[in-house]
Amino acid sequence: MIFRSPRERRRLSVVARALAQHAVVSVMALVVVGATAAIVCVRVVQSQALRQAESSGKTIATNIVAPLVTPELYDLDPNAQKALDDKIRLRMDGSTILRIKVWSEDGRILYSDDTRLIGQSYPLDPDDRRVLEEGGADSDISDLSKSENSLEKTFGESLEVYVGTKDTEQRPILVETYFKVGQLHADEAALIRRIVPVVLAALLVLGLLLVPLAYTLASRVARYERERQAMIRLAVEASSAERRRVAGELHDGVIQDLAGVGYALTALDAQIAGLANTEPGGSPPPIGALRATLRTAQRLVHDDVLALRELTGMQYAADSGAADPAAALGVIVDGLRDEGAAVEMIVQDLPPMPAAHRAALIRVGREALRNAAKHAPGANITLALGAEADTAYVTVTDDGPGFDPASALGPVDGHIGLALLADAAEGVGGRLDLRSRPGRGTTVKLTVPVPAHQPQPAQSGGGATAADRYTGPPASSAAVPSTADATETAGTG
Repeated sequence: MIFRSPRERRRLSVVARALAQHAVVSVMALVVVGATAAIVCVRVVQSQALRQAESSGKTIATNIVAPLVTPELYDLDPNAQKALDDKIRLRMDGSTILRIKVWSEDGRILYSDDTRLIGQSYPLDPDDRRVLEEGGADSDISDLSKSENSLEKTFGESLEVYVGTKDTEQRPILVETYFKVGQLHADEAALIRRIVPVVLAALLVLGLLLVPLAYTLASRVARYERERQAMIRLAVEASSAERRRVAGELHDGVIQDLAGVGYALTALDAQIAGLANTEPGGSPPPIGALRATLRTAQRLVHDDVLALRELTGMQYAADSGAADPAAALGVIVDGLRDEGAAVEMIVQDLPPMPAAHRAALIRVGREALRNAAKHAPGANITLALGAEADTAYVTVTDDGPGFDPASALGPVDGHIGLALLADAAEGVGGRLDLRSRPGRGTTVKLTVPVPAHQPQPAQSGGGATAADRYTGPPASSAAVPSTADATETAGTG
């Protein structure tokens, strides 16, 4: 059985949902397009059939019917009826014609191949009267609900064509012809069989070609979602860790020192009171003891000022939206130097970059400096900040005791931990490299890509002296040791 991490399962779930949605939409598109294509085919065939029926109707009206509609036919003369009937039945034999009617302008049927209709009158529809008066032709699927079509209901559905023409006396007449629709439906089915499969096949191929694109887009969305969640988690954990660190340093350092200052000042006050109350001839408190107590209080206050300065510098560096990495890290370097650490800072000009990239450089540089000062006291520390090719980097190197990188990818002593720094690097598409080995020192390097055409970030004044004071060669001067150190890489660009 293949084991998948929860993160990988979530990614696969997002991709699977996206592909399932793509499949559903594709099937719906196939159905809609297929139905639309079938409707279009039916309408095309119907339009073509109606045009052909109109053409046949015009031929029958002008060439067969009109020359035989005489005044005698108006009088229902049997000979006139027979002459027209012989011509029409000859035309109907073997054709798709079902029925022919001849209407006078007053709505009377002058002729029909069904003699029961001859002589009956019905009101003409506006469309039929327009064709009668203006000439031309009109066609449609028959409406069997009309009263004059009662005898055509046995035909079922048919094509009905009205043609306006003139009789031998140049009086307007209307010739109505019914055609079978069996061939029409056969043509519709044949066209649907030819067109719809081609359209559906083309759409299916297009859908299959879009599957890789859908997979790529879904994977990209899943990756962006993972990165967003990682950045949120990083921000929450970093904020919590920072609060715990500040609280711990205040409690264990500044607060205890200030309590000691209070005790020292109390003792000094008592000694001064004793000096003031010394009786003539008595022995006053020694001045050296008073000065020693005062120097102790002064030293504690000075140490607390340095500690608070470091804390405020750390908080300034956390302001990644406006902070310049050189200035922010310079504040931290100054604080470490004031505490006696040997720190060298090598700074190059950085290219413009997004605020998130500057924040990553500050955060990794800050944590690496803090860890070096804490875990390698007395070691020489070098901070290198610069750019090469299309990347920017920060490197912190110390020649301290080193450690095993495999055991350090997690929160350490309440600090943010290398795993969170790796997440910070991954969140900006960067790379975090850690090299260390017991007895061989430690090097931490973050490399972030520098997107092109980025606006120059606003430079902050805080800590500019540190950035300006320390300039020199690129980070290669503080190179990673060339020996076969243990190497751990977290995050990829």
